[in-house]
Amino acid sequence: MQSQLPPSGRAPRFEVRSLVAACLCVAALFFDVIGWVLAIGGIVLLRRAVFSRTVKWLLAAIAIAPKILFMGVQSLNAPAGLSFPIEPRNLATSSSVWAWSIVLAAFGVFLMVGWSRQSPQAPHDPVQPRPARSVLLALGLGAIAAAVVMLLGLTDGFHRIDDAGQGRWALRHAARGNVAIFTGSDLASIDAEETYGSRSGRRYSVRVALADGRSFSVTTKTAAAFDELRKFATTANLTRGKVHIVRRSGGPWASGASGFTLKDCVGTYVSEESSRSRTTFEFWLDGERFAGKETVADPEGRHVRVLRNIKLSDSGDVEFQPATYVEASQQAKGTVSFSFGWSPQGETGRFVRNGLEVGPQKYRKQ
Repeated sequence: MQSQLPPSGRAPRFEVRSLVAACLCVAALFFDVIGWVLAIGGIVLLRRAVFSRTVKWLLAAIAIAPKILFMGVQSLNAPAGLSFPIEPRNLATSSSVWAWSIVLAAFGVFLMVGWSRQSPQAPHDPVQPRPARSVLLALGLGAIAAAVVMLLGLTDGFHRIDDAGQGRWALRHAARGNVAIFTGSDLASIDAEETYGSRSGRRYSVRVALADGRSFSVTTKTAAAFDELRKFATTANLTRGKVHIVRRSGGPWASGASGFTLKDCVGTYVSEESSRSRTTFEFWLDGERFAGKETVADPEGRHVRVLRNIKLSDSGDVEFQPATYVEASQQAKGTVSFSFGWSPQGETGRFVRNGLEVGPQKYRKQ
């Protein structure tokens, strides 16, 4: 009798490849940035997997559809103006938060179904303790409650600090919206501390206290939260000592103790390079906000772009979003010149002593 087994080495290899592709596609649900890498790797491996076309399309959709959907959700929930994200991972910005919450809630429902299907004791049977059934009930309810807390961020007081206009700021929660609106004088203190646990790793706790006695706290694993706090302290022009940051490495930091302030950066900055075009940056104070514009003058004309959502750190680092402009002018008979400027991701620079650096360009303060 001849053996009907496939040649050794082929079938197992394709089965392993298919299993790895499926695992990558499913695992992509539970991660944000790394999830994109897992999704792309899984989709590439699916091309030579042994699954049917329908299964391949389903796995590909599981890997990539939630992420594409949340790109739209993020754009809809993006702040309209100046914003400082303290906890960027929430139900409005992260598809992985939804994935973990749904899995946890499904596990709780599974335990509840198992608890309800256990046959009750007959009336005439001797009463016997059933600890397993009560444990299933407790675990099921606990898993569902944990999923709700994780999804809605019920333990977080806020997730970002937004510009509320008219010199005011807003503590914004992803699920509850604005939880507090205050001015610089209404702010009592902001205290931030970095902690480390052998199991939880590094965590960054932030507590905002207002003068009326209210306080709001949030804990994140994003180290950039402290950088955003330093930018907020300088951009909001807070008085000295209102923001305190304690890190495990390095000494404590307090706002206004040293570094650049808004007044230090006010002025006109002219390009040091001689060329056909001349670029000038101007910064000034508009009430309690830092404002600016960029002017580019060349033989074809003069273009002015307003700088929006300016963030300034005490280290001199600056971020801004130049306004988009489109201009057309007739240079000669039958000749039209178009000028276009667009910066979707914004631009960054750095204030230095008596100057400004934006990319490779250097500007001198007049």
